[in-house]
Amino acid sequence: MKYTPFKYIGAGLTALCVSITAVKATPLPDQISVIVPFAPGGAVDVLTRLLTRQLATETGTNFIVENKPGAGGAIAAAQVARAKPDGRTILMGTTNTHGINTHLNPQLKYDPVKDFTPIADVAENIVILAANANFPAQNLTETIELLRKEPGKYSFGSPGIGSVHQMAMEQFKDKLALDVVHVAYKGAGPAMADTAAGNVQLVMAGIAPAMPFLQDKRIKILGIANPKSDMFSGVKEVANIQYFSDIQPETAAQSWIALFAPAGTDTSIVNQLHGAVQKILTSDSFKKELIPMGMVPNISSRDEFSTKVQENMAFWKKTIQQPATTNQ
Repeated sequence: MKYTPFKYIGAGLTALCVSITAVKATPLPDQISVIVPFAPGGAVDVLTRLLTRQLATETGTNFIVENKPGAGGAIAAAQVARAKPDGRTILMGTTNTHGINTHLNPQLKYDPVKDFTPIADVAENIVILAANANFPAQNLTETIELLRKEPGKYSFGSPGIGSVHQMAMEQFKDKLALDVVHVAYKGAGPAMADTAAGNVQLVMAGIAPAMPFLQDKRIKILGIANPKSDMFSGVKEVANIQYFSDIQPETAAQSWIALFAPAGTDTSIVNQLHGAVQKILTSDSFKKELIPMGMVPNISSRDEFSTKVQENMAFWKKTIQQPATTNQ
C-alpha cells in the first residue's frame, strides 16, 4: 500500500478541530435580565445597578435590572427558579432568598439549593440599626436601657416581613428581652424616609438607603448587626459604632448579596459570569464605589460560595426554630 502522509495529517487535523469545538465556551446571551427581590432604592438594588453596568462593559452583554419585590424576596426567587436555564435570567439573591425564607415559609415555591446554580458571591451589606435624629439614645447601650425603661413605646421599621433586617432585630430583641414593635415596609427607602420623618423611631436597613438621611443628619446610626470584622474598617459611617455582638455574642447576622442562575444553566455561562464578577470585585474603582454605600466585596470561588449558602441556611434554621433565650 502506498503511504499517503496527508491522509493521516488530515485525519489528525479533523480530530483536533473536533476537540477544540468540544471545549469552546458557550457564548453569553446578548441580553441578561437580573431580577432584584427588593424595591428600587435599597442596598440590593443599588448594588445590582452598579455591578451590571460594569458587567456590561466587561462582557459586552446587555444587562437589564428588574425589581420584583415581595415576600422577603420569595417572589423574585421563585420566578428565576422557574426560568429557562439559558443564562438569560439570573437572580441577585440574598441572605433572605437563600437562608431565611426556607425556614419561615413552609409553602415556599422554590428550593434554594436544588433550583439554583450559584454564580458568585458579590458583597456583604452592613445592616445598621438607625434612629430618628431626635431619638433620646446616642448609642446601642443607651438604646437598650431606653427600650427596657419604656417597653412597647417605640417601633422599628424594616424593608419587609422576614427580611434579614427584621430577623436580625427580632433575634436581638429575643436575646435581650426587648419590647419593640415591628413596622414592615415595601423596601428600605420608605422605611428610612418614615424614620427620618419621625413616624417610626428606629429602622433596620443598609447604609445605601440611609446615606441621604445621614448626610443631612435626619437619622443617626446606633448599632451594627453583622459579625464584627475588620472588613468594615474602610466604611467611615460605622467607625466607633457598637455591634450587636458586643452586647450579646449570639446576635450577629450576615447579610450577603450574590448572583444565582436557574439550576441546569450551562456551566460555561456560569463560569464566564463568575470570572467577570471576580475581576470587577478586585478592581480598585469598584471598591471605591461600593464601600461608601456600606458594602464590601465578597471574593470567593464558586465552591466556597456554595458552602457558605448551605452554612447560612443552617444558621437561620437554628436561629428561627430555637426557643428565645434572654439575657437581662
